[in-house]
Amino acid sequence: MSKYICIDSSVFVKLFFEEDDSNKAKDLIRRVIKDNQIIALPSFAWAEIGSIFRKKVRSEQVSIEVVEEMWQVFSNFPGIEYVKENLIMDLAWDISCSFDLPTLYDAAFLAVAEEITNKTMEVCEFWTADERLVNSLRDKKDYVFCLSLYSG
Repeated sequence: MSKYICIDSSVFVKLFFEEDDSNKAKDLIRRVIKDNQIIALPSFAWAEIGSIFRKKVRSEQVSIEVVEEMWQVFSNFPGIEYVKENLIMDLAWDISCSFDLPTLYDAAFLAVAEEITNKTMEVCEFWTADERLVNSLRDKKDYVFCLSLYSG
């Protein structure tokens, strides 16, 4: 098992808001913490997660006070390492073009996993709750895993 793991924002959000597969997200994070893995994320991930929090407040799904507490928990989450854009920018572009991905956000997470794998020579798993993304990469990226299939 790699010392690193890449976890999509779609999984992180499930830690804070009760959604389908929230229990699986919590189990995955417990495993990550137990195994002392480092969570590698693209440097913009904090803004992406914060934007989701803000949308929940603006749509009145949660109060600002509750989201402030969630933000503090996320901001102080142990073991997160942000990967600088200059290390993944071109790779993310290539991935998005090769697999016809609609955004660079998803490709950036994939590029992080590949950059960490290249750096450590250990496969860095990428976990996402985005089944559409997983299906678009089926049998093409063996380090990509769908949260809905997580079994502990």
